[in-house]
Amino acid sequence: MNADLSSGASKMALAMKQLSLKWEAARETWDDATARAFHKEHIEPLPPRVKETLEAIGRLAEVLARASRDVSDTHDY
Repeated sequence: MNADLSSGASKMALAMKQLSLKWEAARETWDDATARAFHKEHIEPLPPRVKETLEAIGRLAEVLARASRDVSDTHDY
């Protein structure tokens, strides 16, 4: 289960990086009021939200790992 969270988090981080690179490339040729509005409304909010999500996934992975250890410890008795 923990590996699934890690894999998903890695994919999300990579997707955010790719989006940033693609957006910067697009802005080289698309720099008008519509582009700025699109950036403000759709692109700008993403990095902090993705960061918060990745941090939450990390905390959840820790909780699940601890729960898994606790369950394993219980079965040892």
